[in-house]
Amino acid sequence: MLKGSCLCKVVTYTLDEELSELVFCHCSFCRKATASAYTVNAKVSSKNLVLYGEENLVTYSSSPGKQRYYCQNCHSQIFTAQENIPEVCALKLGTVDECDQNLQTVPKRHIFQDPAFSWLLDE
Repeated sequence: MLKGSCLCKVVTYTLDEELSELVFCHCSFCRKATASAYTVNAKVSSKNLVLYGEENLVTYSSSPGKQRYYCQNCHSQIFTAQENIPEVCALKLGTVDECDQNLQTVPKRHIFQDPAFSWLLDE
């Protein structure tokens, strides 16, 4: 079980699903949307993500067919969803408060490293 929330705790969620992969995204959209050098996401089943305070979520269409879901109060991004794959969403792992799973053992990968800040990666 995984539990999380936005910064102001108006939007909370539970996820009853094991994470199969952690994706570190360095694309400009994720960097700008989170005001960070990258974001960490996990693709999860939309039906297993239970939202509380969902009426406080607003969306932003960052690219055709892709919606970013934010708390309207504190503006924390909770997840993204794509119209062409409604059964899956990308959960923003910076919002996790509690997790029963050992995330150190979950496979990890980086995407869109080319636009990434070169000083981030030890290579």
